[in-house]
Amino acid sequence: MQELVIKVFMSMLGVLLILNFAATKTYKLNAFNIELDLKLSYHPSTTINFPPIGKIVADTHLTPLDLEVTLQSIHQEKLASIIENVQQKEELVVLLKERAKQILQLFIIRLLILSALAGMVGAGTVELTHATVMKGLVIGVVVVLSLGLGTYYTYNLSAFDDPNFVGMLEAAPWMISLIQEGIDNIEQLGAEVQLIASNMAQLFKRVDTLQPLNQVTGDLQVLHISDIHNNPVALKYVMQLVDSFNVDLVIDSGDITDYGTPIEGNLLTKIDQLKVPYIFVAGNHDSPAIIKQMKEFDNVIIIESNVINIKGLKIVGVDDPAADSKQMKPLTGEKMQESRQTVNKLVTKLKKSPDIVVVHEFRQAISVLGEIPLLLHGHDHSFKIYNKEGTMVVDAGTTGAAGIRGFEAKEEIPYSVALLHYNQSKVGNQLKAIDIIKFYSRRGGFMLERKLIKQQIKNKRKEEQDE
Repeated sequence: MQELVIKVFMSMLGVLLILNFAATKTYKLNAFNIELDLKLSYHPSTTINFPPIGKIVADTHLTPLDLEVTLQSIHQEKLASIIENVQQKEELVVLLKERAKQILQLFIIRLLILSALAGMVGAGTVELTHATVMKGLVIGVVVVLSLGLGTYYTYNLSAFDDPNFVGMLEAAPWMISLIQEGIDNIEQLGAEVQLIASNMAQLFKRVDTLQPLNQVTGDLQVLHISDIHNNPVALKYVMQLVDSFNVDLVIDSGDITDYGTPIEGNLLTKIDQLKVPYIFVAGNHDSPAIIKQMKEFDNVIIIESNVINIKGLKIVGVDDPAADSKQMKPLTGEKMQESRQTVNKLVTKLKKSPDIVVVHEFRQAISVLGEIPLLLHGHDHSFKIYNKEGTMVVDAGTTGAAGIRGFEAKEEIPYSVALLHYNQSKVGNQLKAIDIIKFYSRRGGFMLERKLIKQQIKNKRKEEQDE
C-alpha cells in the first residue's frame, strides 16, 4: 500500500512540475503571435499581458491555476489584409473564434501528452515496470483532465466586465470599450474608408491642374509631419503625399508611437519604403527602442542634439529628453531649461543661422526666436502657422489624427501636414510658400491651403560660411 502511495505521489509530482514549468507555448492567432501559459496558484485568475504596456487580470475560475495569455507581436500587413477582406463584424468574430478554438485544443492535447509522460517518468522512478509506467500515464491524464474540467465548468467570462488593470493600462480602461465600439462599427468603417480613399485620389489628380500652386512650386519640397501616434493610416497618407507632391525630404518632429514599445515598432517598417530622406527628432512618446529600430533604416536620419546639412539645408534638431527613457511626461523645470540651453548653444555656435530648427515641443526653442528663419515642432495636436519675433513657426499638428486619442475627441482631429517650398540659389535658401494639407476621415474630406511667405528673417550674425 505504501509503495502504491509513493507511486501516485511521484506521478502527480511529475505532472505538477510539468504544468508549472513546461506549459508555455507560442501560437499564431491569425495576425497575432500569442503565448499561452499556466502556473499553479493559490489565487487563480486569467491574465492578458500586453508587454510592456501592462496587463488585464480577472478572477475567472476556481481551480488552482493561473492562466496567462501574452501578446508577443502583431503582423500589421496580415492584419490589414484580414480587415480589408472582412465585410461584416460577424465574420471577424467567427474567424477569431475558430482559430482560438483550434489553438486551445492544441494546447490541451500538448498538456495531456506532457502530463502523461511526466506521470510515467514519476512512477517509473519508483519501479520501472510496464504496469507501474501505465499507472503513471493514467494518473497524469486524470490530473490534467480534472484540472481542465474544473476550470471549464467554473470559468466565468463575465469577470472581465470588471477586471484589474496593471501598469500603463491602469490609466486607460476606456480602451476596452473603444475596441468593442470599433468592432461594432466595422461595416460603417469599411464604407467610410472606401469613400475617403476615393476623395484622396481625386485630390491628387486635381493638384496638377491648380495653376496658382504650380507657379510657386520651389526647387525643394520639404514635408513636415508630427505626432503620428502609432496610426498605420498616417504613414500610408505620408507615402502618398511624398509621391504625389514630389517631396524631396521628410521632417518628423516626434511622437511616432504612443508608448515606445517593440510591438508599436512594427509600424515603422513602412518608413523604409519611402524613397526620400526621413529626418526624425524624437518626442516624449518615443523611446530608445524605437530610435534604435529607426536607425536600422537606410533613409532615416536621427537628429538627437546636433546639426546636419542635407539637400542644401542646414538643420538643427534637439529631441525631447523623455525619449531617452520610457517616461512620457512632457518637459518641466530643469529638464526644459536644459533642453532650451542645448537648442540655444547649437544655434549660436553657428556663424550663419540654420535654415530650420526642429524640436518636438515649442517651449524648447523659445530662446532662439528671432535668431532663426523657421521653427518646426509638434506636440500640441493643433496645426498652426504664425510669425513670432521674426521667426516663422510651423506646428504640423498631428499627422496621425492624435492616434487612439482622436477617437475620444468630440470634434474631429484631422490628419495634418505642412509642405514647405524652397527656392535655392548661391545666395541662400528662401522659403517661398507653405501648403497646409488636412485630411478629415470622418467627413471623407480634405483641405489644401497655401500660405505665401513674403518676407524672410534677416540674419543677425554675419552671412559667412561656416569653417
